[in-house]
Amino acid sequence: MKTVLRTIIILLVGLAILAGAGYWAYKSLTESDEQQISQAAEEADEKLQEDTEPPKANETVETVGLSEVEFQIHLHQMTHQKIEATEKRGAIEMTPERIDEMLKILQANEGAYEEYEFYEQSLTAWEEGNFSNAVNVHNTIWEWHNGTVGRATGLLSEEQEASYVESNF
Repeated sequence: MKTVLRTIIILLVGLAILAGAGYWAYKSLTESDEQQISQAAEEADEKLQEDTEPPKANETVETVGLSEVEFQIHLHQMTHQKIEATEKRGAIEMTPERIDEMLKILQANEGAYEEYEFYEQSLTAWEEGNFSNAVNVHNTIWEWHNGTVGRATGLLSEEQEASYVESNF
């Protein structure tokens, strides 16, 4: 009887040690992954901050010339005028002239931009005054860039948009 009790105690202690080691390993790996994700997000944000200065007063988007990533960032920042999100980084005013400039850049890069059709459909709708796709455009580009904060949740009201424009432009 004593040997059976001793065996059970040894097994329980062994299981407790294994459970503790497993929990410690899980927490270590999870924290490491979360730290790597946070660090990557911060680095991406820094890169976006460096590369996404809006055009200067005498400079148009068209004269800047844009890679596809820069084009995406400009579209993304244009949507900030139309969408609700907990956080918005960067702002480019969405004007009819800016939309036309972006369409010209797009057409000049036909065949070079992988997501050409997406951009064309988005900008064509905006050119026609239809901004109902702004949330989708924002979140699609946000996902392409592995966004972690600031997912669009809806469209701004006219009053909210007017306030945003006044505050940012």
